[in-house]
Amino acid sequence: MNKKLQIFVSSTYLDLTQERQKAVEGILRAKHIPAGMELFAPSNKTQWAIIQEWIKNSDVLLLIIGGRYGSIEPESSKSYTHLEYDFALHNQIPVVSIVLNKQYLANKKSGNINLQVYEHESENPSIQKYNSFKQTIMSHYVKEVEEINQISTEVLSALQEFMEKDNSEYHFRGWVRGNEKLDPNHLNIEFNVQKFLEEKKRQGRVQDTLDMYRLELKIFQNYFEGYSIDNIETSHLKEFLIYREDNYSLKSKSSLEKTRGNLNVFFDWLIEEKKIERNPVKKIPTYKFNKAGNKALNDKELLELRKSCITLRERALLEVLLSTGCHLSEIKKMFISNIDWNNKTIRIKDSREQERVVFFTTKAEKHLKEYLQSRQDELDNLFISQRRPYRQISHRGIQDEIDNIQSRSTLSRNISPRTLRDTFARLMSSLGYPQNIIDALLGYNSKSIRAESFYKINNENIWDIVWPKPDF
Repeated sequence: MNKKLQIFVSSTYLDLTQERQKAVEGILRAKHIPAGMELFAPSNKTQWAIIQEWIKNSDVLLLIIGGRYGSIEPESSKSYTHLEYDFALHNQIPVVSIVLNKQYLANKKSGNINLQVYEHESENPSIQKYNSFKQTIMSHYVKEVEEINQISTEVLSALQEFMEKDNSEYHFRGWVRGNEKLDPNHLNIEFNVQKFLEEKKRQGRVQDTLDMYRLELKIFQNYFEGYSIDNIETSHLKEFLIYREDNYSLKSKSSLEKTRGNLNVFFDWLIEEKKIERNPVKKIPTYKFNKAGNKALNDKELLELRKSCITLRERALLEVLLSTGCHLSEIKKMFISNIDWNNKTIRIKDSREQERVVFFTTKAEKHLKEYLQSRQDELDNLFISQRRPYRQISHRGIQDEIDNIQSRSTLSRNISPRTLRDTFARLMSSLGYPQNIIDALLGYNSKSIRAESFYKINNENIWDIVWPKPDF
């Protein structure tokens, strides 16, 4: 099938006119379709609304970054180029960035001294925003160039790489001629279930989760034998859930909700893969049941828990758990020497010994400093036992502290570190942070075939990605 991709070209405008033309040449040489701001027709919609529509309808975003930050969109105070980049990542659209290196920019300036090549030459320069944005870009998939003719070559190469992995990884929607046939597997249920399971395995899902998906989707696949994946409607899925309840002894609402949730994940994946345009599970109401265990605390419960802390260690531990969303094992292995007080961050290691950076709020900083100042030891462990000989706090010691706090409160439910981790996720979501940023902060595996859609958070870029700074 001769599929053509739609490539949205993003860059600052007046200073990179020639570079955009070279990028378009590369796209056309690769036999794909360029799209960009110069193609927009007059409309009653805002400029940003139009840009969003074009990016959503594109398969790849091609970013060219020179020495300028670009025109500022008033509401976000970010440049349009920055917004386009973030929007593509948020919508899981692959991004390839062409970066003009220092020598390129120097040659460009010497060739036309009247052209504003660098951000400091702007009327209202945003040098810090430019530097932060460029640093974020450099942590993803980039191609650096030193002279203009390299641009079309690098664009051609990048698009060839994407197309080589299309059938196995990306499954781009693209454009095809009306008389061309689709891949027969494109909408086949069995084929897509297998691809879904393969991707979840690559993303690092634990075996129990993979087995659950495999069992659930095998029943789904057998029930819908002969169907094309895009012909399954909400009404069909409602009938399937009734079938599951009647034929597989699913009597509890929690079991039915788990089945609905697994189907929701699968159909969301199909949308990401551009196999379908909408998720039919979304119109099926969730099954209501009394959920025990680690449900996130609401604001009233959180206030009650904070008021029930007595010791400095209790309050510091509670605030660090809430602020970082860390697992119990990660809290145990936190060290004072890994804290950057100026940046309000701390480097941690998860159970797989993989390192990441998390932040702490102003409230967490205050109570943590008070606890550390009260200590009379020289240990580097962030939390230690209360009695001599001082040593690293144990898993049981952390849970005992939480139990002590809970026992003094009016809360009747059990509280665990996982409860506070879920509360962190709820608070971040309520403040409007995208799920992929929350997932990155929580340490979920980002080794996906769509690495461009995941943020790589480090101590330098954390406050560019997590902005504005949360405080709860």
